[in-house]
Amino acid sequence: MTSSTDTKAELKPDNFRFSIRYPWRTLLLVKLLLFYALLLLQPELISLLKLPDFLFRPEYFSGAFLGFLIFAWFDLRSFMQQKNRVKNQFKKLWDNKRQLQQRAQTSASHTDKLKMFISDKLLEYIEYDEKYLHFRSIAAEVRHNGVISFDKVQSALQYAASHSLPDDNGSTALQYQEALSGMRYLWDLLDLSTTDNMAMHIGAHISRCEELLFQAELQGTALESLPLQPVFDPQQALLDTLRLHLGATLCDADGKPEPAALFQATTDAVHLTDSDGLFSIELQPCDRLAGNPNHLILLLENLLKNARYYATKKQYKSRFPPVSIRLWEAQQHLCLTLYNRGPHIADDDRGQIFKLGFSTRRARGHHGKGLGLYFVQQITQGFDGDIAFDNVHNRSDDYYLRLEYRDGSVEHLHLQQRLQDELPLVGLAGSENEAVAQFEQRLSKPLVTVEISSEGQPQVQRLDCSGGPVSWLDPQHPGLPRWLLQCSGRKGETLIFTPLDIRGVQFNLRLPTVSGRLDGAGTAGLQAPDVHELHSRFRGPDDF
Repeated sequence: MTSSTDTKAELKPDNFRFSIRYPWRTLLLVKLLLFYALLLLQPELISLLKLPDFLFRPEYFSGAFLGFLIFAWFDLRSFMQQKNRVKNQFKKLWDNKRQLQQRAQTSASHTDKLKMFISDKLLEYIEYDEKYLHFRSIAAEVRHNGVISFDKVQSALQYAASHSLPDDNGSTALQYQEALSGMRYLWDLLDLSTTDNMAMHIGAHISRCEELLFQAELQGTALESLPLQPVFDPQQALLDTLRLHLGATLCDADGKPEPAALFQATTDAVHLTDSDGLFSIELQPCDRLAGNPNHLILLLENLLKNARYYATKKQYKSRFPPVSIRLWEAQQHLCLTLYNRGPHIADDDRGQIFKLGFSTRRARGHHGKGLGLYFVQQITQGFDGDIAFDNVHNRSDDYYLRLEYRDGSVEHLHLQQRLQDELPLVGLAGSENEAVAQFEQRLSKPLVTVEISSEGQPQVQRLDCSGGPVSWLDPQHPGLPRWLLQCSGRKGETLIFTPLDIRGVQFNLRLPTVSGRLDGAGTAGLQAPDVHELHSRFRGPDDF
């Protein structure tokens, strides 16, 4: 077997040899043999040349002739071998040249394909830029020509809203208020679409709002009396995004409508959902933000549309709402987490996800428009905040259940949750049975309460089972429950524990509140990201 080094050496042109040594020694021996035969035929020449007589015996001639034949056979054999070697060298040379020609043709084909790819991409970008510039010019023209019309429509809607009678639900001119909000939202979108730098435009508007805040505080003026409202409620902006722009019908955790009344009646955390069961919303009391609420609405609308797109895929159906939103305040910052059960974002896309023109949606092999998350980042920078995302993974855990029966007896269960192909399985600790997707325990007596804790969440949760069959989702994580506990059967005779698959993506957003801005807790108050934690596993919102 020939080694690769020898093969490469044979293919080098410098190692080719095309010379053939002619069998001149055989010809010389032929001449000598003929001369020897001539001397035998002409003995007088031997005397004339004075050669020894014993050299011309017949047996010597036979021996010389036999030696000539042997030498000629070896010489001709060497000649034929050289001829074959040269023939093989020529064949290798032609094969080598043929391979080089094929490589050149392949490289030329790849070059042509690369040229076509670059040409197509250039055309796409040129077309994209042309469309973007065309849209900007149209938006600028519409805005310029529509100022007077906008003022007329806005004044008409304000007059209609203030003079309208209450409807059947007791709401005064709700449709006029929604139309007025929609007009102002459209107007702010036109403003943003005609700016050269969206982040600077929003930042300049927030600086103006801060100036109004300082003036109102120094002069003791009420904010409601200012011509421009410098602050807004982020909770209301989130609700407006869901109801007015995404068309969600919100209700409370029990499915009752009119969550706005519930939202205004308490200062505690409010848990909402929608009639389609798509969103899980947790609102906690938080301070107001400086700026225009429509800018935050545009940010939330793009994030929620992106989350809804991935969460509504068929293969991601789950036992809990696939989109979870949590809003609260921490360290004078508005914190918002948005979770969806979509596929994980590749680490290679981490640095590209917020760039203009990049999208993880690959319909028909092409990227999406790549505008949504770009707008999100620009608006976040305008609010002087930060945004990032984490891929949410399942994790192993140990659960401890304390079952209290009606006769006063108590039973303890230790369940171990382990991962197989990234999916959670559960089994009884110390049991030889294989872990399963759902653990069932037959109960011999009526159950009163269940207390559950885990290694990851040591706080004990007490669940009342005295009312018969019932089920609970993890109450410590209402937006992203990690287990489902059921007491099934007509008399509640079966206890079922199901670990839930929580894989997905979670976006984390932080924006400084009004008090944070007045106290100087803007960008300086935000901690720099720790690059060593980029590959860390999922952390709960409270760890954020």
